[in-house]
Amino acid sequence: MDAPLNVDEHVRRIMAIHFDPKWGAPYWLERERSLGIDVRSVVRTSAELDRLGPMDEDALRQRPVMDFVPKSQRGDLAGAIIAETGCTTGKAKRTLFSRSEFHAAFVEPFVRVADAAEFPRGGLWLWAGPSGPHVIGEAAAACAAALDSPRPFAIDFDSRWFRKLPAASLARERYLDHVLEQALDVIRRQPISVIFTTPVILHALAERMTIEQRGRVRGVHYGGMRVGPDLLKSAQTAWFPNAVHLAGYGNSLFGVCMEFGGSPDRRLRYHPLGVRHQVRVDGDGRVWMTRLDATVLIANLRERDVGAAAAVPGPSHPDFGPGVEDPRPDERDAASFDVGIY
Repeated sequence: MDAPLNVDEHVRRIMAIHFDPKWGAPYWLERERSLGIDVRSVVRTSAELDRLGPMDEDALRQRPVMDFVPKSQRGDLAGAIIAETGCTTGKAKRTLFSRSEFHAAFVEPFVRVADAAEFPRGGLWLWAGPSGPHVIGEAAAACAAALDSPRPFAIDFDSRWFRKLPAASLARERYLDHVLEQALDVIRRQPISVIFTTPVILHALAERMTIEQRGRVRGVHYGGMRVGPDLLKSAQTAWFPNAVHLAGYGNSLFGVCMEFGGSPDRRLRYHPLGVRHQVRVDGDGRVWMTRLDATVLIANLRERDVGAAAAVPGPSHPDFGPGVEDPRPDERDAASFDVGIY
């Protein structure tokens, strides 16, 4: 894990890798030439990452993944994981994680917070969410293994296809019923103690589960989309009162920020672990993310979401950085995307 490193030392190390004239990443070497600067000389601290400008989202959609991987890092990509975004805001953006980066991005943050919250270990998980190119399915299996559980019972769904179906249509209703029918069959036949799914699916499942089935659940992990305060209150107090509830915020390009103490009104705060993942909120409330990995650098990507800045959790948790409170899609852009079920 990178957390013991000073963040500015880490920035300099990552700049040296990606902007090495001979062994760097083709995309970033092109970007350096267009900026007309010597990045390794002028980007020496986290505050100077702005010198790289905002990330070009279309480059992540259109260019080969290997354009973002430094030549120095291409010799050991066995087991590396390709990840794609869910297409909420357009065509998929793609990236790559080495195995160690994947663990640091998606597994270690969850395990650190799960252990502190006494999330159950060793039980059977149900994962209801997308697999295939969506890295969250891989993360669900890895997180279960890290908590001494078998690979989850898995219910796959195609969130991209769901969004192609007309809103409030019979086709959408039938597709959701298809997902729920499979999940409920597992719940009826297996002693599931942990459910990992999106808030939309969890709500629909809770309405169809018996009191006894809900009472067996000892852990709920929310992923894939925002969990709002009203749904969280219902889940904690009415649907799954015996469970530890944890939520993650992030995406397939960067990794996950885990909740770390919510406000009394259940507006959750999320923080990245270590120095490889940075989150900031600008003066307009827009969320920006930066990923500082040796394999892939993504600097200053403007997210679809808005929220409030959240300071570091405190001296008792020195490895967690500044984050965001209550991230949510910007209502001004609501007509341009469809969150759907993931």
